Amino acid sequence: MTKEDEEMDGDPFGFPIQETDVNVQMKNIPPFVLPNFKGMRSENPETFLFEFEIICRSYGYSLHIQKLNLFPTTLKDKSLRWFMTLGTNSIRTCDNMKILFLEKYKNHYKIMTLEIKYFS
Repeated sequence: MTKEDEEMDGDPFGFPIQETDVNVQMKNIPPFVLPNFKGMRSENPETFLFEFEIICRSYGYSLHIQKLNLFPTTLKDKSLRWFMTLGTNSIRTCDNMKILFLEKYKNHYKIMTLEIKYFS
């Protein structure tokens, strides 16, 4: 992102998830229960999203806004840095979030699995 792009978007440290006026109930989920994704080549992004969905359903997070609010807390290291580069209010829906996440990490993981198969 260029300096001009940042100026157009406003705050270069803006949060990617678009805020809504909806005040939703968020239950406390113990941090050790949440899956974490660091953006490492050995991590399967589809498995991570599946685990994330299971936790959301288990704790009654059925609304998209609840999932959107929870998602960033599961990202660590490289994946959190990537997330914060997406631009202010660039994510509006859960499906949008999943698409962006898989676009970034699905091929990254595939490359690693191919390398393992090739060298085995």
